[in-house]
Amino acid sequence: MKIKKLTVLSVIIAVNLALSYVVKLPSPTGAGFVSLVEAGIFIAAWNFGPRGGAVVGGVTGLLLDLIAGYPQWMIMSLIIHGTEGYVFGTGGKKMKGKLITTLIGGAIMVLGYWLAGAMLMWLMGGMAMPWSAAFLATASDIPGNMMQVLVGFIVPLIVNKPIQSLLAKADII
Repeated sequence: MKIKKLTVLSVIIAVNLALSYVVKLPSPTGAGFVSLVEAGIFIAAWNFGPRGGAVVGGVTGLLLDLIAGYPQWMIMSLIIHGTEGYVFGTGGKKMKGKLITTLIGGAIMVLGYWLAGAMLMWLMGGMAMPWSAAFLATASDIPGNMMQVLVGFIVPLIVNKPIQSLLAKADII
């Protein structure tokens, strides 16, 4: 059973990586991009719980940054998306739980990338820039990251039922 789950999580990572790499919009500040990465994280978290969400979130975030040319973000994406995926997986099967954990996990992602972006800007500027200026400069990424969570939540709402049926037929969930 563990091999089946690991295989499915690997496939989710691969599909999520491909979709996230192909469908991406540049952020307004040019410091990154908005992608569909949350969709795969939600699917993994809803079907495999916190650990599945953390694995798919962390690995997809890290690999996506590596292949997209943003290696400076890899470790932060591993931590931020991994934590986000873990939280998404704690919501249970009911919509109320999913909504609550979406708000919490989404806030972790948005605030995590805001803090990480400010830190990178500050470090790359030779630490000559005040922290407050770095936070203000990276605040323009917040709406895009919020949209990424929203779209990432809506897409799985549409496709998760057929995925659950396939996983149930294969005796995986």
